[in-house]
Amino acid sequence: MPLCFYYNLLKVFMKILAFILFSSIFFQVFAQTNPGGITGIVTDEKGNPLPFTNLIIKENNTGTAADQRGRYKLISHPGTFTIEVSYIGYDKVLQKIQVISDRTIEKNFTLKSTSFEIGTIEVTVQSEFLPITPETKTVVSSNEIEHMQAASLNDVLKLTPGVEVTNPTLNTSEKAQIRSGDALGTQIVLDGVPVSNNANMQVGVGYSTANSGIDLRSIPAENIKEVEIIRGIPSAVYGDLTDGLMIVRTKAAAEMSIAKIKYNPQLYELNLSGGFNLGNWILNGNFNLASSERDIRIQGDGYTRIATQLSLERDNDDYNIKNIISFTRAFDEYKEKPGYALREAWYNRDLNFKYTGNFSKYYDSFNKLSSRVSVSYTRQNSFIQQLVSRDNIVISDRLTEGTQPGRIVFGSYLGKKYINGDVWNIYADLNYYYKFFTGELLHGWVFGGTYRNDFNKGEGIVFDPLFPPSVSTTTPRLRTYSDIPDYPIFSLYAEDKITGNIWRPFTLQVGVRYETYRPTGINLKGLIGQADFIESHNGSFLNPRITFSMNLSDNSQFRLGYGVTSKSPPLGMIFAQDKYYDIIDTVSVVNPQYPDSNFAIVSTFIRRQSNDNIKGYKQTKYEASFDQQFDFWGFSVTGYMNRTTGMFKGITIPTTYYKRSFPNWPDEDGAFISHTYIDTYLQNANNGWQNVNGIEASVSTKRIPVINTVLKIDAAYVYNESGTENGYYFSSSRFVPAMNMEVMPMYNSYEYYSKDLLINYRFEVQAKTLGLWLTLHIQQKLFEIDGRTRYDDTLAIGYFSPDGILTYIPMEERIDVKYSALRRTVQSFELLEEDRPNKWLFNLKVSKSLWKGAAVSFYVNNFFNNRPLYKLQRSSSAAPSYERRNPDIFYGIDFSTTLNFN
Repeated sequence: MPLCFYYNLLKVFMKILAFILFSSIFFQVFAQTNPGGITGIVTDEKGNPLPFTNLIIKENNTGTAADQRGRYKLISHPGTFTIEVSYIGYDKVLQKIQVISDRTIEKNFTLKSTSFEIGTIEVTVQSEFLPITPETKTVVSSNEIEHMQAASLNDVLKLTPGVEVTNPTLNTSEKAQIRSGDALGTQIVLDGVPVSNNANMQVGVGYSTANSGIDLRSIPAENIKEVEIIRGIPSAVYGDLTDGLMIVRTKAAAEMSIAKIKYNPQLYELNLSGGFNLGNWILNGNFNLASSERDIRIQGDGYTRIATQLSLERDNDDYNIKNIISFTRAFDEYKEKPGYALREAWYNRDLNFKYTGNFSKYYDSFNKLSSRVSVSYTRQNSFIQQLVSRDNIVISDRLTEGTQPGRIVFGSYLGKKYINGDVWNIYADLNYYYKFFTGELLHGWVFGGTYRNDFNKGEGIVFDPLFPPSVSTTTPRLRTYSDIPDYPIFSLYAEDKITGNIWRPFTLQVGVRYETYRPTGINLKGLIGQADFIESHNGSFLNPRITFSMNLSDNSQFRLGYGVTSKSPPLGMIFAQDKYYDIIDTVSVVNPQYPDSNFAIVSTFIRRQSNDNIKGYKQTKYEASFDQQFDFWGFSVTGYMNRTTGMFKGITIPTTYYKRSFPNWPDEDGAFISHTYIDTYLQNANNGWQNVNGIEASVSTKRIPVINTVLKIDAAYVYNESGTENGYYFSSSRFVPAMNMEVMPMYNSYEYYSKDLLINYRFEVQAKTLGLWLTLHIQQKLFEIDGRTRYDDTLAIGYFSPDGILTYIPMEERIDVKYSALRRTVQSFELLEEDRPNKWLFNLKVSKSLWKGAAVSFYVNNFFNNRPLYKLQRSSSAAPSYERRNPDIFYGIDFSTTLNFN
């Protein structure tokens, strides 16, 4: 679609937002309604409160959720309404209630449980199939996490449509990709605070996730109460994201102490958790120790995580206070292999302390003030080594361009490099929530602001300058991170959630978020649209979002959404280290035993790879859904389009550097160039784009009587295109006789596409009398296609010459015989499309009670050991390449039990 379409759509959206704001104020003043209220507590049959129970007035979609104590407050305009009370694992309650103007009535609800317990696992089943909120999301509860034996937050993501199953180990870094997007664009919100990776500068060591998404291995799954995986348009409350959002809530209730031991062929895990009442407070704690082995022959080769968390919470009718302190220690180790000539080894060792404080003040049913602060410190310690072996290595430690004598190193040595980072993440959010009626419409306004600051004051890159970790034309340099500026992000947001009945019950959520990355000041011209209102180094973005849902009947609804999101660039891209070219001009070795008799001259050329003014990138989302439920089952269908522009991509920049002769050294007068080199270096820029179109569908049933089985099916089709805007790339330099010079040809970049259809079939047997929960999970990859477009364009569009000039070849001249030597060679098989055949993967999960409070769980992934071998079409027949299309057969077992200290 043309840009003018999006611009006009944005103008229409802003007019709608302005109209809603004006009409809200107008009706608030001139059409004031005196609402009534309902309050009470929701409990189970034993009188235990049910926290976070959903209560909705069916006639107008007005709703609320109970608090930690099961208490709720619901407001509405006067009338007689049907209230629906629902909680997963319990039968819903429908009851007629009369709301009286200016009065608050008390009504308590008792829900009947349909769940049962297998040791420490509560087995529940979904009974409602119409989403309560307009955005598309998957909600994963702690019981599902325990049943699947997740080792980290990454395994939880496998319950999302379109995500393939992998074996639950911690051996490689795991990042969240939602709807085929970029992991950098997925925001992880842990207990209300975004987890930031912006100041991670540990580039190039092992499985470091610098300049990328969050490593999900650091978040233990056993301490998770619930995860919301939002795939559609998020609330304006959330920012600094593009592709998706994972909202993680950790456990904080007073509950029995639990011990759990987990084992699989590559992982050992121990978890202890529990909570209890401490006067008016609730104290909850969790300790997790996990160790995953890569190579069992080498001790310590793998990933180890030590994580602990303490939370202290107090909740009453006037306020809520919650404090969380966490500590995480991670060791990611790749040990040196005995007898391996290169002697490669590395590690990433992180130590994190984090404090989060939440405070909410309830003024009445209409007003709430909330604040949240967080301080996180991470000590990052990375190391890498490898054997450096070259004859007569000449080394320079020069940090400015110029020429100096070099140091000659003979033979080989073990090069070592350390990267030490001290990362601080500061976060603060303040918002005010206000409800009011305009006529019979209930508005829920939230206004707020967020401040974040990420900075890294570590020692940086450290090594012995006399023995650098690698030696080639480009040689690394020492670098301290304390000189890198901090990274503030400031955001303002406003959102109105409107519920009511116009023809049918509906929910309209309209919001806008203004984000600025490394702000520098205010420009008043921004008020009239001539500039950014808040000027910044890395971009200011106005991100409107709107979602809408309407109940067509009591059992069907449709949902629509449009939104814009943006993502900030990480520090590692903004302040990438310079590239140093060390050119040996002269070297003379007389006697290796006497260094003073040897002589070398080295010239250093520096090229800037940082991009101080790289901007954030943005994504525009469109979504439409239809949901239908019947007495015994329900389904949802969602179609979406994600349009991402300005993505971070490395562009190749051509450059020249020289080898010179110095006949009068150390006097540089009279020096002359003996050879000119042409090369390229990388710099990140906003020239990437991605278009993702998809359809998601899901079908789920209630528990089928007699066989006690729940059937769940979900399917996700994704068509993904990506490339670079006006992209080009350079090939290696070559001498062209027809041009009588050495040049480096330049070509149009090509684009990538893929088409995938992934289907999950889950058959869940939930037998209360047997104390059994068995899940047969069948995953089918119906088709998996990928290819490249414009790859057959072999003509050079230009060339870079030793005189430093980039010459563009006119289109009509590119086929000229003069430039035939510049053509790119393409084999016929390189143009083929990979069209992998249908594949199946069978997985089994079993949870079985042993005695009251104790259970054992067992799983087998790929239990038929079906690993089809696929020959890649884009490989030569002389040297074909193959891939295995399923993970190895894999199994695991865990044991959990409550701990009674009475």
